[in-house]
Amino acid sequence: MASIGWFELLTAAIGGGLIVKFLDIAYQEHRRRLDESQSSRQFVDENLDPVLKAADELVGKLRSLAKDDFRSIHHVNLTGDYIENHHFSALLYLLAKLWASIEIFRHRGLSVSITQDTRGKQFQSFMDCIESRKVRIVDRISQRAIGELMLNRVNEVHETITFIKFVQLIESDSEAQRWISPVIHVLTRTLHTTTRQRLLQYGAIIHAMIDTLDPDHKVTRDRPSYPDKLSKKSRRDLKYRVFGLYLNFVPKPGKFLGAPKRRN
Repeated sequence: MASIGWFELLTAAIGGGLIVKFLDIAYQEHRRRLDESQSSRQFVDENLDPVLKAADELVGKLRSLAKDDFRSIHHVNLTGDYIENHHFSALLYLLAKLWASIEIFRHRGLSVSITQDTRGKQFQSFMDCIESRKVRIVDRISQRAIGELMLNRVNEVHETITFIKFVQLIESDSEAQRWISPVIHVLTRTLHTTTRQRLLQYGAIIHAMIDTLDPDHKVTRDRPSYPDKLSKKSRRDLKYRVFGLYLNFVPKPGKFLGAPKRRN
């Protein structure tokens, strides 16, 4: 057997050292990604519930209004004292509360990549969807501004203000009135089919978010949907654009679309 020379030994030593270094780098990268995933999952688990609870309240209100095609707020207008209509002010408050809950989630998660977690990634997809041009109620800046109006800082923690304080704010603060005006303008147009359908589509997507991210309904209610109130166009948009493109991971979109109508 030929003896192994010093060059071969040196080559083997260097090669072995490189392999060990490579394995160490790979291990450290694996640990980093695992730690990020665990941090993301923990953050989502600890901070998503308030968003889902706010979403659940809004879906309940929209479903109640959908039963009579929003007739209880049809004649609310910009010139009247719209805040005295309790159905209107409640809907306004619950929309603002949801947007505020989303802002709190965003603020707390600035240093966390929520897409490392499955639920976090799905939640981000829902946010991208409801803030998209064809789905959103108001533009993104207005939504975030309205959400910020609802925030109350207590002991370094942001919380949403109560309904009574919200009404007082809208009645007395001209700056708050300026920022809230875009959504008020939308909600005072529910006499128009287009506005009602937009609100119903929005509610269906929020409802799907609840059922997807809280499937066992630990913090939300298992509510029936209202597909019979959706127009043919709304169902088509939800089926092909929303659940077919943005949210193709939603397990049972049929709940929000209704059974397909039979052809005669």
